Amino acid sequence: MSKQVLFIGNSTQDQGIFSCTLNTETGELSESKLAVEAPKPGFLAFHPSKPILYAVTGEDAAPNGGVRSFQINRDEGTLTQINQQLTGDNGATHLEADREGKALLVAHYSGGSTSSLPLNDDGSIGELAVNIPHQGSSAHERQKQPHAHGIAIDHQNRFACVADLGTDQVVVYRMLDGAHLEPASSWTAAPGSGPRHMAFHPNGKWLYCIHEINGTLSALAYNGKEGVVTEIGTYSTLPEDFTGENTTAEVVVHPNGKFVYGSNRGHDSTAVYAMDQETGALERIQIEPTLGGHPRHIGIDPTGTFFIAANRDNNNLVSFTIDQETGRLTPTGHQTSAPTPVCVVFLQ
Repeated sequence: MSKQVLFIGNSTQDQGIFSCTLNTETGELSESKLAVEAPKPGFLAFHPSKPILYAVTGEDAAPNGGVRSFQINRDEGTLTQINQQLTGDNGATHLEADREGKALLVAHYSGGSTSSLPLNDDGSIGELAVNIPHQGSSAHERQKQPHAHGIAIDHQNRFACVADLGTDQVVVYRMLDGAHLEPASSWTAAPGSGPRHMAFHPNGKWLYCIHEINGTLSALAYNGKEGVVTEIGTYSTLPEDFTGENTTAEVVVHPNGKFVYGSNRGHDSTAVYAMDQETGALERIQIEPTLGGHPRHIGIDPTGTFFIAANRDNNNLVSFTIDQETGRLTPTGHQTSAPTPVCVVFLQ
């Protein structure tokens, strides 16, 4: 039996990061356990080459404006804190380490900015290098100011794309030495869309952006030489007859590059799309219930065999098998409890 370790971020102030294991033959999930104490750890990201995990955390000096680094103890599924830093703004929401392990980028929802902090040779986080406030607003009542929400770094490690829910933009930054950033371009979604999170295709030429407010997902062509994105198409994540309240959350691309998945909170489902391998365009083929309320996060194990839905309001992780030919999801019948899960990452 092979086991895959998962780390789980949550929105509980007084606990920390949890871990569990996934049986990669059956999809069974072990009981979750506390991996390390930390204040309100949300989204998580790995160092590209070292056994280190990063988390956005709540800090008294700047609410939700901190990041922490942790040494991974693989055998025990536990973490040991290395250090912590403030990120220069409030509402640190999402983060990603660059592909060379030189910088940690952070998006701030309430502050509406992007920060970059250098990573030291040992993987610890250095002091803030740059914080760039976003500018603008858009059509929805939630879009009176910028709300940077998600970061995706391209395969060449040259540009970082930042989804801003408040301005309906994907802002592209050129990544410079010393963890500095320089604005390069932007793409604007339809008014009232609310770009939230993004995922690159394995070929590095397509970028998929899910929009929180209007329940859509955009396929974008990505020019890695210039750092420019252009729209291929935009697709609904919901059934045509759905009339309730819904916000989307996470988007993931299957490792084989054939399928895309997006989660609905409200409809409490995963929208599954097949991908045109010539154009990157999408066709929705399934909407599968996540078997829990408010699927704040979804993820796929590194082998591409199992899909995990993290349902915040039901405090559970639910596993599904992925049909390798069609991409369709089928519940395994296995789940485990975890407090208010908002992010799940798979230890490579």
